[in-house]
Amino acid sequence: FKKKVITIHIQNPKINSKNFDYVIAPKHDNYENKNVLHTSGALHQFTQEMIDECSDKININCKNNLVSIIIGGPNRHYDFSNKAVYDLIKKIKFFKKKFNNLNFVVIPSRRTKKVTLEILINELGKIAYVWDKKTINPYLFALKHSKYFILTSDSTSMISECAFTGKPVHIYHLPFKRVSTRIVNFHKEFEEKNITRKLDEKLEDWNYTPLNEAERIAGIIRPRIIQ
Repeated sequence: FKKKVITIHIQNPKINSKNFDYVIAPKHDNYENKNVLHTSGALHQFTQEMIDECSDKININCKNNLVSIIIGGPNRHYDFSNKAVYDLIKKIKFFKKKFNNLNFVVIPSRRTKKVTLEILINELGKIAYVWDKKTINPYLFALKHSKYFILTSDSTSMISECAFTGKPVHIYHLPFKRVSTRIVNFHKEFEEKNITRKLDEKLEDWNYTPLNEAERIAGIIRPRIIQ
């Protein structure tokens, strides 16, 4: 097909961008060239239609005033120690006592360790819905109904997905085991855009433009490839 083929690489390809027609890479990767388009955070599959059509058949007693705590797991940059887990649990218990009108749901991810999930269930099971990974994943339900999000700092993907909703995203910053300039830049960018704030002793309301990078990038690419 020769020049009839248009190649678009999503994420940093780790090689020269000249191997592709276009590269779509996160801004925090600092990957530069004339054919590179930058995104704020990670691209994802979610659309507003998907969220709106999400089934509410989840065993969560109340979807009003919902706070969703979304848990990641260890990776190259974060240990995700039991100490960090208990520190987050302490904060959640504090919020539940301070804001009795709020309902809490805890959602582990694929990277969440089994021992971490067991601790969360044992410590928070009486005051929050803790998903045990054995039933329907309530993640879409959380994107649809949450008033606030609390996310661990290890996953740029989950933070980007929650930013799609336009709702306040509070970040629980884990201690680095190996400092990553990429991740530091990501959090700096999202804080400057007023999408995220560091989790402290209050849950705040604020507004920002919902982050829909897939639609924005598609609008740039489409006229370039359709002749």
